Amino acid sequence: MSTITTRPGQQLDVLHPLVASAVGAFTFAATMVAGDLLDLNSDADDSAATTLPELAVYAGLVLAGVVLAVWLGTRARGASPDTLARASLGFALASVVTFVGFWSGWPHIFAAVGIALALEHRRRVGAFSATAMSALLVGVACFVATSWICVVG
Repeated sequence: MSTITTRPGQQLDVLHPLVASAVGAFTFAATMVAGDLLDLNSDADDSAATTLPELAVYAGLVLAGVVLAVWLGTRARGASPDTLARASLGFALASVVTFVGFWSGWPHIFAAVGIALALEHRRRVGAFSATAMSALLVGVACFVATSWICVVG
């Protein structure tokens, strides 16, 4: 009889803030590029290509958002379920607040981490609390709205 064991280091945790923020950053990049390629972006700027300094600014903003989200999200993930639920709502609300700067990538990143933390809360407790459910709904709504505005805005 053989027994297969896995060590925690061998498992990929898709609800980790690093994975969630990477998904948010990738979605931001994909929606911005899609808006430019499909010519759906309503910018008045007629330049065909983004300059290298502009790309560096975008990359810097996204990297700063990822670092902040991973740092705060990892700390919240190690806390109690109530703290985890409040942190997920905090990330979802941060996504709403940063929506005005959709071009920074932060709304995508914060919404993705808020969603992941709400789902992690459900995984730990077995059900959504009112706070975690609110975070999930706000996070999903802001993630979808930000994706839409990146394509057409």
